[in-house]
Amino acid sequence: MKIVVFGATGRLGRHVLGSLQQRGVPAGDIIAAGRDLSKLGDQNVQAVHVDYADAATVRTALRTADRALLISGGDFGQRVAQHATVIDAAREADIELLAYTSTPRAADSAMSMAMEHAATESHLRDSGVPFTILRNSMYLDILTEQVAPQAVARGVIDGAAGKGRMSPASRAELADAAAEVLTGEGHAGAVYELGGSRSYTMDDVASAIAQWSGRHVEYGDVTAGEYQAMLMKQGMPEKVSEIFADTQLGIARDEFYVDSGDLARLIGRPLQTLEEALATTPLHNDTHGS
Repeated sequence: MKIVVFGATGRLGRHVLGSLQQRGVPAGDIIAAGRDLSKLGDQNVQAVHVDYADAATVRTALRTADRALLISGGDFGQRVAQHATVIDAAREADIELLAYTSTPRAADSAMSMAMEHAATESHLRDSGVPFTILRNSMYLDILTEQVAPQAVARGVIDGAAGKGRMSPASRAELADAAAEVLTGEGHAGAVYELGGSRSYTMDDVASAIAQWSGRHVEYGDVTAGEYQAMLMKQGMPEKVSEIFADTQLGIARDEFYVDSGDLARLIGRPLQTLEEALATTPLHNDTHGS
């Protein structure tokens, strides 16, 4: 069985490649499709250059495939059309299963980012391609790799998430869930809400980081407009900063809170908590500031 991973050159995609091999899929049966193949490193899989906006490259990647994973792209505002290109090519190739990475409760979410996911899900349902939807919550890795070092250095986490709760899960766990769907049976037509077993407010995140680092860290809640202005001051483009600020409001509405238990059931093991993830994260001296 040959499996294509679209978006394989991203962080989640690289985890999926490893998880597939851990499940016994021969490297020669894994097709890693992405824009920048240099990011694959020395992984011994088939590598195919693919651009979601280029239908010919998508069709080439799917030519010999049985199943595929479509990891959502990062071109905000263009993703619905790009994802449709992959879905339509999968239909032409008579793919037996296409899995798609979405966001929690995409069909009901008010976030602008989620609307692109909802439109993709709708196109996938209407396509006739057997599908599985993987609605991934917030990445736990973002909190440990990006938020935590900045929080320790500054003593504050800025955001507009209020008291909203989220259920972060690691990329490795979400990749294992994707690999299970791609290699297992009985997943066609399923919509999985995937999140961690523990939920956190941003105040909880700040407390966990403070305990891990031994430094004072607090969460500073601001309005979405103020948060967007902060991001733009740091050099983020206006449109992207608007989406990020809108996502904070989604957190405030508990739109990243997941209590389905789907992830733990799919991968068959307890899920990592934020505290456990931080315990294995190096605390560098240069994050302490002056």
